[in-house]
Amino acid sequence: MIDFELNDEQRMFRDMTREFVKRELTPEVIKEYERQHRFPDEIIKKMASLGLTGDIVPQEYGGLGADWISHGLISEEIGGAWFALCLAIQLVQTSLVEYPIVKFGTEEQKQKYLPLLSKAEKIGCLAAVEPNVGSDGTAVECRATLDGEYWVINGFKTWITNGSVADTSIVLVQTDKSKAIRGLALLFVEKGTPGFSATDITHKTGVYSTPTSELRFADCRVPKENLLGEVGRGFQNAMAGINNVRYSLAAGCTGMIQSCIDACVKYAQERNQFDKPIGGFQLTQEKIADMIIDAEASRFLYLHVGYLKDKGLPFNRETSIAKIFATEAALRASANAIKIHGAYGYCDEFPVERSFRDVMAPTIFGGTNEMHRLTIGRDVLGINAIR
Repeated sequence: MIDFELNDEQRMFRDMTREFVKRELTPEVIKEYERQHRFPDEIIKKMASLGLTGDIVPQEYGGLGADWISHGLISEEIGGAWFALCLAIQLVQTSLVEYPIVKFGTEEQKQKYLPLLSKAEKIGCLAAVEPNVGSDGTAVECRATLDGEYWVINGFKTWITNGSVADTSIVLVQTDKSKAIRGLALLFVEKGTPGFSATDITHKTGVYSTPTSELRFADCRVPKENLLGEVGRGFQNAMAGINNVRYSLAAGCTGMIQSCIDACVKYAQERNQFDKPIGGFQLTQEKIADMIIDAEASRFLYLHVGYLKDKGLPFNRETSIAKIFATEAALRASANAIKIHGAYGYCDEFPVERSFRDVMAPTIFGGTNEMHRLTIGRDVLGINAIR
C-alpha cells in the first residue's frame, strides 16, 4: 500500500528547499544569470551549504542521506524555480555522477570523489552521447585501450551537460569492439588531463546557464584505477544513473508546471481586459484548470516512482510513464502560460518565457519520449519494436 502522507524528514527537505528558492532564486537573480549565459556557481555554493547538492549521498560521504521521494521533492522545487539549475545539480551532479559512484565505486573512489562532489567543491558530468550515438547507447565508438597501468582514450562525446565546467567526467568507453556491449566501461577523467578538451555548444534554444559541451579525447591517459565498476558493465552502470535522471526530470517538470500555474494565476487576477480581470474569462480558467490537472497527475506519478525506488521494487516502466507525462504536460503548460500572458509572455520580464524556452529539452533528455513509449510497449507486448 502506498502512503501518500510525507514523513517529517521529507517535509523538512521540501520546506528547506522551498525557503531557499524563495530567498535566493528571485526572478531578478535568475534573469541576470540567464542573460549572461553564466553558470550559477555562486548559487550552487549556497545550495551546497544546505546539502542540496548531494541529497542522496550517504551522510558518511558528506551527503544528506535522503530517500528518493525527498530527492523528487527537492527536484520539483528547484525545477519550478529554474530548470537550468535543476538540470546541472539534481539531474547531472546528483543522479548521473554521484549515484553511480555510491552504487558501483570502490571505497577509495567514494572517499576521493563523493565528499567533494556532494559539497559541490567539484562539479561532475557523465559523458555517454557521441555524434553517432544517441538512443542506441551500446554503439559507443570512443575507445579506451589498456597500456600497462594506464587507459588511453581516443574519441568524441557531444551534448554533455556540465561538460566544460566539470572537474571530473565519467566517460563511457569501448574497450573491445568485438565484445560489443560487454566491452563497455566507465572511466574517471579529470579536468586538465593532457589530451582532454571541452568546447561549449552555443546558440541553444534554452537552458542558457547550464553548459552543453563537446568533449575530445586524443591519446588521453588516465590511471588504471580510474575504472568505475567493471569492464563489461559500463552500459548497465551508466543506465543506473540515467534512470535516476528520468525520475528527476519528472519531478523537475512537475515544478515547471506548478510555476506556470502560479505565474498565470497572479497575472490573470491582475491583468484587465474589457473592464474585468482576464481570470474571469472561461478560456483562461480552462487553461489554468488543465495545468492544475496535469500538475496533480505529474506529482502523483513521480512520487509513485520514488516510492518504488525507496522500496527496492521494479520501477523502469513507471519511470518512463512519469517522464513522458510530466515533460509533455510541462510543454503544454508553458505554451498555455505564454498565451495567457499574451505579448508580455514573449519576453524575459516574465518567467513563463524561460519555461517555454527550456521545456523542449526535457522531452529529449534521459532518452527521447518516443523511446520511452517503445519501452512501455515492449513491456506490455513482449515484442521489441527496434530491430
